[in-house]
Amino acid sequence: MILTVPRTLILFTALFLSACTSQKSSPERHARHAIYQLAREDFSPEMRTQIPDSIKASIPFFDQFYQMGKTDRAKGLTRQQAEQREAYFRSPEFIGETGNKSIFINRKYSVDNPQKRQQILLDSAVATYWDGYEGRP
Repeated sequence: MILTVPRTLILFTALFLSACTSQKSSPERHARHAIYQLAREDFSPEMRTQIPDSIKASIPFFDQFYQMGKTDRAKGLTRQQAEQREAYFRSPEFIGETGNKSIFINRKYSVDNPQKRQQILLDSAVATYWDGYEGRP
């Protein structure tokens, strides 16, 4: 009975410390969030989203926005200028640069519900940009 309390305390301390060390970066968090949303939207009985692979593949996409936010903050862009950058991200000019095609086994296919997919990716990318601008890890 006497040894149970110290063992429990050691166990909870180890669990607490391991939880603190597993914090993900902003691009990883937003990639994970976006991919889970996209997987929920892409219901098809023939295909299934490989979530871990998709998250890993999309981290560089979100990291670009994070680095852009950090760079803008380092350059001294004001909050208003950063909001103008966000407005550009949401503009048809920027959105038009992204494709409405999906690649599967080296073939391009039309994307189901492209506006919803673009909105999910755009919202996560903008949130990642703001994390970089605000200096959040």
